[in-house]
Amino acid sequence: MTTLVLAATLALGQAPEANPVHAVTDIAHDFSFYFDGRFGGQYIEPAGGRNVMNWGTLHEYDLSNANLLILQSAGTPCPYPAEDVDAVREFLAQGGGVLVLGDYATFRDETAYHLNDLVQAFGAQFAMEPAIGPLTASAALTDGEVETYGGKTIVLGAPTDWEVLVTDAAGRAVLARRSVGTGALIVGSRALAGHNPDASDDINASWWQPLLIAAASAKPVDPSTPPQGAYPEHLVEREGLRLQFSDYMEPYADIIFEIYAECRPVLEDIMGVPPAEGMLASLILLPTGGGGFSSGQTIGLGVWWGGFPDERYGMIELIGHEGAHSWVLPFPEPTWNEPIATYVGAHLAIRLGLVEQGRATIERCIEGGLEHDPDMDQADLANPEGLPNAVVWGKTFWLWEQLRAEEPEIVAKYFQAKRRLADPDVIDAYTMHDAAVVLSEAMGRDLFPWLNDHGVRVSRDEAAIRP
Repeated sequence: MTTLVLAATLALGQAPEANPVHAVTDIAHDFSFYFDGRFGGQYIEPAGGRNVMNWGTLHEYDLSNANLLILQSAGTPCPYPAEDVDAVREFLAQGGGVLVLGDYATFRDETAYHLNDLVQAFGAQFAMEPAIGPLTASAALTDGEVETYGGKTIVLGAPTDWEVLVTDAAGRAVLARRSVGTGALIVGSRALAGHNPDASDDINASWWQPLLIAAASAKPVDPSTPPQGAYPEHLVEREGLRLQFSDYMEPYADIIFEIYAECRPVLEDIMGVPPAEGMLASLILLPTGGGGFSSGQTIGLGVWWGGFPDERYGMIELIGHEGAHSWVLPFPEPTWNEPIATYVGAHLAIRLGLVEQGRATIERCIEGGLEHDPDMDQADLANPEGLPNAVVWGKTFWLWEQLRAEEPEIVAKYFQAKRRLADPDVIDAYTMHDAAVVLSEAMGRDLFPWLNDHGVRVSRDEAAIRP
């Protein structure tokens, strides 16, 4: 940390140890794997602060024992209603610090960037113009380099008490700060912070950490009572499934559940077995077009994935994909875990009548693999280090399509055999060698020579499963 950063910490009012940073990161307007804990892990927790996530409606979250609120958004259709703006204004009036990170973007045919609905109430606006490097920091922030992933600029209006902390080469603001009430508002480009889901790129941490400590310093919190994260506030039970969603996602809840209810029995037929015990018990609706997740018990569905709600295919494939992750447990699949999930999702869509879209997904993946492994006899899925994702996905799809041509129910037979043979009381892990044993049992013949002929170097001797 440079001398100027230390000076900036003092000038901006660093919080004493008795008043730690209690941060809440909002992922209710735009779900992000990075902001689901990674930002806090890079910029708040290393300095002794706490960071939790809010998945629910912002103005319904209790901010009484928080002193830093982090808002971020890409170009999603999720609104910032007046109640959210009022909640942010009240938090600032109480001395809280608010960090708003964004870069102007639109979603599909929309021309509005909804994060501007929030910051315009405080005299700022995210602009369309890209930031031109190199970036320059004010002396109050750092005398070091400002790292960036690119990003865009911001426009500052009335009131005119903005302190510009970072500018681009054209002199336009990229990061700025002003006082609102007794609190501090910081608005800046999302590109000034890390991006990697593994939290390996804590760029600008030397000045982010003291800046955020300073922003949170005016609102006292009880150090003995850390902030609590909040899941979406609506929780309903439907046919044995817990469905969770915020006010923002409520318009999508009924139709997504209807699609899920349509998919569930077909998915179970494809897989040949029910989900693993205790799995696929709840479903969370996520404000994103970027996919979803599965923790086994819970799957998250990005409500705008694949053109939804205008297009059904993407949601059906996503339900199949994330649902399949609950079926494969207690052992996730080895190298092909993600490809198999999408393969199942594509066949789910085909069985539900979306044949053209499902076949297009399968063929597109196979074509991507053929570009790297034209004869499908080189890429070794048992030793995938260094393999491009395209060949891992393409070869997985190709292998399963070859087997399905011989045995149309191979997916069901495979997972039936896996459920029978992959006993967690007997084996500790499940490898491609084990998968080859299970595939052989499912097909009723030894597939080890066939897999090795196609470059997948598997051996019965290295398998833990001994049928």
